[in-house]
Amino acid sequence: MYMPRPQLLVIVPGTWNAVAEGVTELKRYLADEYGGTVIIRTTAAPLSSPLILPTGVWAPGTWRLARRDMELVLLPQAFFSLDWMEVS
Repeated sequence: MYMPRPQLLVIVPGTWNAVAEGVTELKRYLADEYGGTVIIRTTAAPLSSPLILPTGVWAPGTWRLARRDMELVLLPQAFFSLDWMEVS
């Protein structure tokens, strides 16, 4: 029986920029640690930071660990915003 691999959907605000090395590390981490893949999409929706959504089949308890590592370390290395520099 086919079981979909773990996947991570990352929705990035359109005003944010990507760091190629950080995105590569995010993909490597998910592939090496969980056998998964990353899908990155941009949106015009006003998000304050990238949104991560798990898809596919994750082993019990693994999403919590993966999410912690991604939110604390990997996403800040992969995406950034310069919105704070805008003067109102």
